[in-house]
Amino acid sequence: MFKKTNRLTKVEFDEFYKTGLKKHFPHLTIITKPLQKTKTSVVVGKKVAKSAVRRNTLRRRVYATLKRVDTDNKSLGGIIIILKPSYNSLTRKAAEEFLKQSIAQVLKGA
Repeated sequence: MFKKTNRLTKVEFDEFYKTGLKKHFPHLTIITKPLQKTKTSVVVGKKVAKSAVRRNTLRRRVYATLKRVDTDNKSLGGIIIILKPSYNSLTRKAAEEFLKQSIAQVLKGA
């Protein structure tokens, strides 16, 4: 999990959601906006997993992957990851690889 200073506030989240660059993938959507420092948010809706325990598990796994990618790339900028229901059907390893590839593709294109 990121420190509180590295997570988006509600106001920042709303602004990023409206003005950020959206990139859609089969299992998730990534919204980015250039920033000097990393600010992240992960959204896991009830359509992805009915159980709050499962949603929080998925959220923590995505944050852990983001943390590893962040240390590799220095700074991700502002990033929101919205999981889609199909993400829940992926294995842990496949989900992590898919997330890393998606982030790399978005960062390369930005």
